Amino acid sequence: MSVMTREEILRRLESPPEDVCALVLTPLAYDEGTGEPQDIDEDSIDLRLGTRFLLPRVHHAECLRYPTDERENYFEAVEAAEIRSDEYITIPAHGTVLGSTLEYLKLPYDLSGQVLTRSSLARRFITIATAPWIHPLYRGCLTLEIANASNTAIKLRPKAPIGQLVLFKLDDVSRPKSDRIESKYFGPTYAELPM
Repeated sequence: MSVMTREEILRRLESPPEDVCALVLTPLAYDEGTGEPQDIDEDSIDLRLGTRFLLPRVHHAECLRYPTDERENYFEAVEAAEIRSDEYITIPAHGTVLGSTLEYLKLPYDLSGQVLTRSSLARRFITIATAPWIHPLYRGCLTLEIANASNTAIKLRPKAPIGQLVLFKLDDVSRPKSDRIESKYFGPTYAELPM
């Protein structure tokens, strides 16, 4: 397994979406002068924060049991609160929220990925996770588990850079015999509740 370079990422992004080796990531921001995507570094792709969130409830129970407690009991009754891109979501000190990437991702069968927290956020004690590995053939926006480990509430603005996607080329992997994709989480466009 090897990390994909900027050149390899750009080549995959330029492939037609129906190509089995194509990488799809949309929307991308383009440089007006060069016409190339600006969100791609030498070894990663910048990801931005989406606009819908799932807010966990404050529970008065001593603890929650996994896997028996119902997922609906853990999140606010209004599952997704959409905020405009000129507003902020406030994450309280030591608080958490489920969000998603603004970008929709389609991985081919020979790539997997991992999302890392941007260092500028990590230095403010914000961490994100995507549980933590993205499997080949994944389709959808990535659900982000966002945690504020600081002692101060932090406001995050939708569409702001939040993470970096590192892609890995799998060695000696064969094309799947079927186009059918078997996945617990498939095709989300917003943050998803746990299964």
